Amino acid sequence: MNDLIVKEIVSGITALVFGVVIISCLTLIVVTVVRELKGRANTRTRADIYNRLIDKFGTAPEFIACLQSDAGLKFIEENMVQTAAPLSKILFSIQLGVVLTLLGLGLVFTGNYYGASLSEDSNIALSIGGIVGLMTGAGLLISAAISYWLCKAWGILGIKEKHEKN
Repeated sequence: MNDLIVKEIVSGITALVFGVVIISCLTLIVVTVVRELKGRANTRTRADIYNRLIDKFGTAPEFIACLQSDAGLKFIEENMVQTAAPLSKILFSIQLGVVLTLLGLGLVFTGNYYGASLSEDSNIALSIGGIVGLMTGAGLLISAAISYWLCKAWGILGIKEKHEKN
């Protein structure tokens, strides 16, 4: 293959990959901020409802009696904060970590394989992009492993270690 064609293909792929990574990062930031704002608004609303409910009762025994009734239990169950399962978050981190690690390895491999036929700028861009992707993916995998270990140790996952005696 002609060296000029290879340079153009690799520089096009590099620009595409960097564009996708930048757009993905910006999207992740926006989604995280919107989720956080929505969660804060829900928490404020829930706190306001509970404060109004508490103000309606004159004494603590009246409030306890209300909570122990079927309607009170139903109200509490409907307004409980639902947290996402930690295992699904850990699996998402593993998936994203594997994809970014492989992307980083691919960019580093491409930079090393076509390094002699590429311009110095393209080679540097591929190497930097590959290292950033590789390290980000490795960080996500390490983070997922630590999260899994902590959740398991704290009993959040509901998985208990079996100790067999020989």
